[in-house]
Amino acid sequence: MKPTRTRFFVLLLIFIVTAINYMDRANLSVAGSGIQKDLQLSSSELGLLFSMFTWSYAACQIPAGYILDKIGARVLYGVAIIIWSFFTLALGLAAHPIFTTTSAAFLLLIVCRALIGAAEAPSYLANTKIISAWFPDHERGRATTVYFSAQYLGLAFLTPVLSYLVANYGWGMSFYISGGLGLVFGVYWLFAYTDPQDNKKINQAEKELIRAGGGYGSDTHSPIAKKILGRDVFYFIKKKTVVGLFITQFACSSTLYFFLTWFIVYLEKGLHLSIAKAGIWAMFPFLMAMAGSLSSGVLSDLLLKKSKSRTFSRKLPVVVGLFATMGICFVNSFEDSPAIAIAILSIAFFANTFSNLGWVVWTDVIPHDYIGTTGGILNLCGNLSGIVSPIVIGVLLEKTHNFHYAIWYIVAVSLIGALSYLLLVGKIEKIPAPGAGSLPYSSPIVKSNALR
Repeated sequence: MKPTRTRFFVLLLIFIVTAINYMDRANLSVAGSGIQKDLQLSSSELGLLFSMFTWSYAACQIPAGYILDKIGARVLYGVAIIIWSFFTLALGLAAHPIFTTTSAAFLLLIVCRALIGAAEAPSYLANTKIISAWFPDHERGRATTVYFSAQYLGLAFLTPVLSYLVANYGWGMSFYISGGLGLVFGVYWLFAYTDPQDNKKINQAEKELIRAGGGYGSDTHSPIAKKILGRDVFYFIKKKTVVGLFITQFACSSTLYFFLTWFIVYLEKGLHLSIAKAGIWAMFPFLMAMAGSLSSGVLSDLLLKKSKSRTFSRKLPVVVGLFATMGICFVNSFEDSPAIAIAILSIAFFANTFSNLGWVVWTDVIPHDYIGTTGGILNLCGNLSGIVSPIVIGVLLEKTHNFHYAIWYIVAVSLIGALSYLLLVGKIEKIPAPGAGSLPYSSPIVKSNALR
């Protein structure tokens, strides 16, 4: 019997929700200059507003992971989409005349962004758990990079739309539209998604394919929720490889958060483009970021399939990508040449996303039952950069009145990430669960001598 392809419909659902997720994260960046002007904010205040999403997002990672391990992805994810979309829509009210003071409007933006961050906290944890359950090991890298690429594809084509709305209808309209789309899809998710054991369209052959590749039903993937203790979590996070993954996740995310927060403002104030032109030019770095995300997963899985070691297959894209990201420093010399500057930014963003295999490696080294809870800590480390980086860049901009030092900040963090992956992250293999023996991969690829 030929396996069905139900898992690819699940991947499509994750792709769409990830595009909506990042549209709702980045729409504030598109509206940033307009908000700063209308509410008379300093660069430091704008940086604080940019970071508010990540304060609550990071703070909720561990509890979100715990809840995910308890109740599963379908209900938690669907409710989360609806909640964050509602508060995204509510952001638009800050542009309404009912707020007679700029302080009141600014407070509404702060509160709503914080609530959006809290509601989006389960997103990537749920994505990772769904991929781990639905996809065999040798497809997992590509599946992960496909849904990762959605954030960039969505931003590439939705940023010009949001810029058009801001330029012609005001920044409030961009929040109304993006929030409304999310509300509709959140309801659809609750009806469309099911776990493999509850899905009526998957056949036995596809279940066996998934099981043989270490997904749902395999020895390393228990359908029964496991009680996660504090000592179990500490057992994993004290591992040298896990510490290295935490540091590298912070480094990779720092560049990402520059593009999610200050990038459009940089195009307007650093390269002196109008908001309409900035939206068009922004397409190119985001499209290159999508290409980088897809390329790394394809290359990593191809190397793995060609009997290269898992360690080599996963480490190569990460290290090469982070070192190449440092080339963003050259943009400081071409602020008067927007086309060249955009090309440099595009290459740097390609390199950054090429290095972004953190979640793939996480599923390689962490047993499935612990992915949600421990993955919350990984996401916490990555998203600390979403707190630190927007504020640091805002302060640097306010002190120096240019983006030069902000760019050098990105270079420094990328270097730290590359060195961490080289010096701390060891052999990529499954860490035995607390009190268990070795947990070998069950896919046919891993049974070959090449990976021993």
